[in-house]
Amino acid sequence: MTVSESNSFGKILFLSLLILVVLVVVASYLLVLLMGCGFIFFTPGGLTLSMRSVNFPVPLFFFLIGFYTPKLVIGAVFGVIWIVYVICFVAAWRWRDSFHDALGKSFSRPFRGLFSNFLFAMPVLSSMLFTAAYLIISSQESVGIPTGQLSWPQDTPLQEIFLNLAYVPAAEELGSRLIPMGLFTAFYVFSVGKNVAGRRFKLLITSVFYPDGAKRMTGLRNVGEHGIWRGITGGEWAMIFVTSVIFGFAHVISPIGWEIGKFTSVFVQGFFFAFAYLAYGFEAPILLHWFFNYYLFFFDPEVVSRFFPATVPVLSVIELVVIGFPTGLSFLSVVGWTMFGVSVARKLLKRRTAKKQVATPEPLPTLPS
Repeated sequence: MTVSESNSFGKILFLSLLILVVLVVVASYLLVLLMGCGFIFFTPGGLTLSMRSVNFPVPLFFFLIGFYTPKLVIGAVFGVIWIVYVICFVAAWRWRDSFHDALGKSFSRPFRGLFSNFLFAMPVLSSMLFTAAYLIISSQESVGIPTGQLSWPQDTPLQEIFLNLAYVPAAEELGSRLIPMGLFTAFYVFSVGKNVAGRRFKLLITSVFYPDGAKRMTGLRNVGEHGIWRGITGGEWAMIFVTSVIFGFAHVISPIGWEIGKFTSVFVQGFFFAFAYLAYGFEAPILLHWFFNYYLFFFDPEVVSRFFPATVPVLSVIELVVIGFPTGLSFLSVVGWTMFGVSVARKLLKRRTAKKQVATPEPLPTLPS
């Protein structure tokens, strides 16, 4: 076997393994999504909780503006939130390159083409983010910087804890990503975009739900056509940073048990959420947040062994693949961070080469004697 054939075989083998792992993890998303519905509507505690009425907080702009809804039936609210997550998964499957198209073309185009679809990218991005948060928290606590932990009143039912965790991703992403960053994108495309007149309302809606699509509609550089480094503007990187800082401080000052060390890990998570929003659309930050709140809740041994014992073997295997328990380092996170490192190295090398070419002018031609 030649070196070329060996490399080709290795690439096919690696891609096949990666696709298999991603398919298993995506299937687990569907399983856990259904488990959440069953946890609220098909357990005695959940059914009792679903018939209560409470006020729900709705943050609108950087957590600085918000309101409480009138009393709403918990079961109805959870049903709406659950449908929102289903819509997000459908959008993740279909937007940009569809999930099945990305898989179908996986062996005939560059490796990075797989990540043009968010549903394929989500297992890798979420595992990368989990590893980053795990290492940050571990490092901080080793030098005495406390992270704290979520605190609930004593004897709070597990279903009520889950309800709060399930509600937060959609509500918080609305106020911390979709509204502020979507309005910034709308201002940007209205200011410098082409053919804006006559479709401002459409562009406003598109800017909130799919910023990259709004930029493409107005002839501006976007991630889908120009890649991450050229497709995200300096102003958008600034918005990513600002929203992430506010997101981190909002967790620290909230009276739910977090301490100062929580800021760093939440800042990194917010950075990922905001970046994914600009690259993929509204479903990306909501689903990444859903991963940490809704999805990981069902990896709690107390919850799964008590209410869903039949799923214990399956979720134990998924846990190793997705979060790499107990080290926090999984196959998917290694793949993701390696790809990120290679991408950054290539970018830096390309810039260095370009600077050398500019700094070394070609010699002037000599006249014939």
